[in-house]
Amino acid sequence: MAACTTPVLVVGAGPTGLAAALTLAQNNVPVRIIEKELQHRRGQRGPGIQPRTFEVFHFLRVPEVNERSTFIPPLQEHNKRSLDALKTFVMSPYTEPTPTIPYMSTSIFLLITFYYMDSTDRSTDARGNLAQAPRQVRLAPVELGTRLASFTQDDNGVKAKIFKHRSDQAEEVEEEVEAAYLIGADGAKGVTRKQLQLTFVGSTWEDTSIVLGDIRLEVKGLDREHWHHFGTMSKDMVSLRPTNELGQDVYQFLIGSRELIGLGEDVNVKEVLWASEFRPNMRMVNKFGVGRVFVGGDAAHVHSPTGGQGLNTSVQDAFNLSWKLALVYKGLSPASLLDTYTAERLPVITEMLGLTTEILKLTYGESKTEGSQASTGGNENAKKVEPNLERAKHRGKNIPIVVDEFAPTSTSGVAVVHNAYGNIQEGVLRAGDRAPDAPGLVPVVKSNRAVPNSWGISALPPAEGLENTRLFDIFAPIYHTVLIFALALVRPRRGICAGGSTTSRASSVQDQARGAEVLVDQAGHAYRGYVIENDEVKVVAVRPDGVVGAIVRGVEGLKRYFDGVFEKGRGVSAGKAL
Repeated sequence: MAACTTPVLVVGAGPTGLAAALTLAQNNVPVRIIEKELQHRRGQRGPGIQPRTFEVFHFLRVPEVNERSTFIPPLQEHNKRSLDALKTFVMSPYTEPTPTIPYMSTSIFLLITFYYMDSTDRSTDARGNLAQAPRQVRLAPVELGTRLASFTQDDNGVKAKIFKHRSDQAEEVEEEVEAAYLIGADGAKGVTRKQLQLTFVGSTWEDTSIVLGDIRLEVKGLDREHWHHFGTMSKDMVSLRPTNELGQDVYQFLIGSRELIGLGEDVNVKEVLWASEFRPNMRMVNKFGVGRVFVGGDAAHVHSPTGGQGLNTSVQDAFNLSWKLALVYKGLSPASLLDTYTAERLPVITEMLGLTTEILKLTYGESKTEGSQASTGGNENAKKVEPNLERAKHRGKNIPIVVDEFAPTSTSGVAVVHNAYGNIQEGVLRAGDRAPDAPGLVPVVKSNRAVPNSWGISALPPAEGLENTRLFDIFAPIYHTVLIFALALVRPRRGICAGGSTTSRASSVQDQARGAEVLVDQAGHAYRGYVIENDEVKVVAVRPDGVVGAIVRGVEGLKRYFDGVFEKGRGVSAGKAL
């Protein structure tokens, strides 16, 4: 039994594991990815992509997720055993993106197929795997047919026992892996959470059974322009949503009964591509890691599919953890930074479970009896569901490692704290919020943001050319970005004649430090998005995960923030953001 060493062992190659692996790889931290399945799964699982998750994929430089997405089709309701349409409606009205929120559609479910690019540049369109990685970043290939059996850990690292399936051998091959850290993305039934002995508190609707899957189907008179619902959601509903990833005759089905009812007489079932029966299960761990081992995604929390949060919260778990893990692994931050993974994600997931469970009750009916009404449109329950869907679109805000010198205080002197989920308010920005985008920025001084390559993995490239850029093309998971908003920085010596004009404003990413950029905010999107008033100086630190870490007035506030992230003295040097 040979031992090998890897910085981070990722267990599970679903969206959680691959998002973590990609974020770490972009930070020059090699990973090893193992997956117990013998091959990548076919079909759609967790197809709903929320706006905040699109932002994460943007920062990870995976544009394919947005480019290959399609909006949810209009929903069409039918009586059982009839193709006659009773009602046609959209889940929620389309909302135009704004300069600060480029992914803002209120059509909650955006349907995509993920692609994974391995080291041989061979793409496989297996649903459930992370989108094709940027070509500048090489991920090790996923080791299929490899399962985690057990692990031990101490202050120096993790020792994991894994078993690899060999097609030419009847027995599995045992291997011991030594890793600095282990990320368990191995699902609700995985080994990681169980061996950590984390609690999995929650409830299960034992009397409700749902079957979900992908099917190749021909039904005379059934169009592919609508998402079809037959019967009521509570007991005997059948849902068919057209999906083109695996063919022009494929639908994703959801059945609330034991049979395919409501499709008329002329039905030809060609192939069931995959199917899974489940009961609504709402559970979560008490903490997201112990020592050097962490859990994320379904390994940390499970919930009903209502609200479309499964894949989204999973990817956001991975993104939150991985930039911190990279800093700690490199020795730039103390191990205590990893404690903030639990501190930040626990309140978000707690509230998310409450929201999605409430949507489940409103959709299926609280009583879940034969006579309960649960139509998805046009009734009182639907009106209650919509605000919850809207709230669930953007990730939570309840962030402990932030500094905000502009935050309002209550009469008792305690700073006002946001709920984990909440509507974005125009003209309000607090530390812990998602950082707004701002397009139309004109670079005056441009720098290469690439970092040294110490592991043979190329870092993110800078935006191409010196044409207009946007903040979302500057933010990246490999560094903090410091924005300094100050009209006084705009001087003729920098080649910009601002002359005190309020129409030509500038924000600089680092104040006259090596690697600084000076950007002219001609349209004022950055100044409005970051709520810059009059001639005030405001310094904003944006974390590698695109969250506002600090909103301060100057160096002292910035130092307080970075002292909470890095080892003291490492955070800020000559005004440069690390």
